Amino acid sequence: MFAEVSWKQAVLDRVLVMVNERGRTDFTVEELHRRYGRELGRLFPRNHHVRAKVRQILQFLRDDGLLVALQTGCYALDLGSPHVHTDAPIGLPAGRELPPVVRLRTTARLRDTVLGLAVKALYQHRCQACGETVPLTRSDYVESHHLRPLGNPHNGPDTPGNVIVLCPNHHTMFDRGAAGIEPEGLRLVHARPGLTLPRSRLELAPGHELALAHLRYHYTRIFRPAGNAAP
Repeated sequence: MFAEVSWKQAVLDRVLVMVNERGRTDFTVEELHRRYGRELGRLFPRNHHVRAKVRQILQFLRDDGLLVALQTGCYALDLGSPHVHTDAPIGLPAGRELPPVVRLRTTARLRDTVLGLAVKALYQHRCQACGETVPLTRSDYVESHHLRPLGNPHNGPDTPGNVIVLCPNHHTMFDRGAAGIEPEGLRLVHARPGLTLPRSRLELAPGHELALAHLRYHYTRIFRPAGNAAP
């Protein structure tokens, strides 16, 4: 399930850089390989067929709804994808009848890591704590949550053993320390006495194993039962 995640993330990161630098969503396989082939080869030294691998990964990203195939060997970042976010351009202030012409463009970035997208797909976009999703116009919506957060001071990894899928309500509870998972039995608990979560135990799909160290980190460092002071 997660075998191609690192390759996908590496290739998509470089597609985003190239698209944003050029101000265009389209690119060719040859352009991508010419610019990043050696770099990808150093990242994945066991693969001796980088060009063919890049072609394969671009097809995977197309199937994931992140890219659009324009013609043979040519793709474009799909700005209409729910997984891609574009920052709105900043306009010029009013005040002159003939203001200078300035080219404005958006900046495209991924709403989630590729691993987060893969874990969401594994659970069919349903929360592991309640089984619910947020139905949107063309898709269902959930959020990925890192048990040990990625940023400082936690510096958690972006690995399958550190990621779960939650609806927005339960994601907020886990982020704020109101909900937790007992590391050994995966029992779901709430910080307030008397309150429970919809499921008594976190759902785990076949092939998805959570790292005990990250479960313990969230339970001891982030989960805040009522009356417990922050460490």
